[in-house]
Amino acid sequence: MGQARRQPRRQELIDCHDCGNGVSFSAVACPHCGSTEPAGPAVQSRRELQRLRIEAANDRRLVVVTALCAGAGTLYGAVMGAGGAASWWAALGYGFVGAVIGVPAAFVINISRSLFD
Repeated sequence: MGQARRQPRRQELIDCHDCGNGVSFSAVACPHCGSTEPAGPAVQSRRELQRLRIEAANDRRLVVVTALCAGAGTLYGAVMGAGGAASWWAALGYGFVGAVIGVPAAFVINISRSLFD
């Protein structure tokens, strides 16, 4: 009995999202127009889009709470400092402490909001 004859594997072609010409599904770029996404942009489900919006809101909240805590610490250090250069150093020190406190505070806020949503 002879060897089974190997038939070349046919590549599945899709239409390029940008130019419409045929391109292999596994191609990294379209050979006709050079598009780096010949299959088209990824389509996300409604659930995935909601998760991304929640993550973006959490990121914004983290930045805002940290900035507010750092600003409050800076203001406190400037007001309570001995005056002159000492007030500047106190403002920087308390501002740093405020930022260090702000990050976990924002984390707790984000976690508690996700529990009640």
